[in-house]
Amino acid sequence: MLKCVLMIVCLLSIAAQAQELSFFKKCPNPSVVSNLDANRYLGKWYENRKYFAIFQFGGRCASAKYSDAGNGLIKVENNQLNIFGKPSGVVGQAKFANPSNKEGKLSVSFSSPTPYANSSTAVTNPNYLVLDTDYKSYAIVWNCLSEFFGNIQFMWVLTRDPQPSEALVNKTLTIIRNKGLDPTRLSITDQNNCK
Repeated sequence: MLKCVLMIVCLLSIAAQAQELSFFKKCPNPSVVSNLDANRYLGKWYENRKYFAIFQFGGRCASAKYSDAGNGLIKVENNQLNIFGKPSGVVGQAKFANPSNKEGKLSVSFSSPTPYANSSTAVTNPNYLVLDTDYKSYAIVWNCLSEFFGNIQFMWVLTRDPQPSEALVNKTLTIIRNKGLDPTRLSITDQNNCK
């Protein structure tokens, strides 16, 4: 029994190091962009750094492309080179969680290329929170899942340039810190030799 408990504690400790996992804490509530301009947000973004996410394990050259899908929906195309160097990706859709106020809280679903056509499989709660963006050079995206043991946080720093300036990166890290979140757990995404 003691071995089992020690193994569970060990595994949870490893998981806590692998991604932003906080035991016995509620999700923080950082502010989001108050009036997100979806049209200015569209286009290609490169992942500069992120909290670990198992669904991106071993990936590099990660990018996201957002385009207008009509009817208030945004087409989402996430791509990366997988651990074997092969292209992999997923297509889904996003929509404002509350279309009447356009704050930076979106619901993104990858259940199919058009998940909101079948509302039974679509995500309805906000799971893509735009904490800050200037639209032309950076965006900070975050989500937090409350679990019975605490919370799991996800974060992505996106940039329009695959190799942003050090000044821009430092600006995003300061914004993250000022929102009460931990930028030290972000890992840099390899954007070299991505052709």
